[in-house]
Amino acid sequence: MKLAVDAMGGDNAPVEIIKGAILAAEKFSGEIILVGDENKIREVLKNERAPDNLNISIRHAGEVVEMGEHPADAVRTISSSAIPSNGLPGRSLFRLST
Repeated sequence: MKLAVDAMGGDNAPVEIIKGAILAAEKFSGEIILVGDENKIREVLKNERAPDNLNISIRHAGEVVEMGEHPADAVRTISSSAIPSNGLPGRSLFRLST
C-alpha cells in the first residue's frame, strides 16, 4: 500500500508531519510518500536522523493551491507540468494549502 502525505500542511509542519511519517514507516509496511518542498523535507529527515532503510520517498511539489483559491482558477494558473496527468514518477505535483 502507498500512502501520500502532504508534508507541508498542518500544524507545526513540516517537522511534526515528518516525525509522524517516520514513526509510521517504522511500524507499518508499505510506502509513505512525502509531498512538498523536497529540500525542506530532506532537511527535516536529516535533522530527525531518519534511518535510510525506511520506506519513505519524496515527491517534490513546487506549486501550492492556496486555501481560498478556486480549484478551476488554480488549474488554469499552475503550469501544465505541475499537474499530474497519470501519476507516473518524474512528474511534478502541486499541493493544496491547509
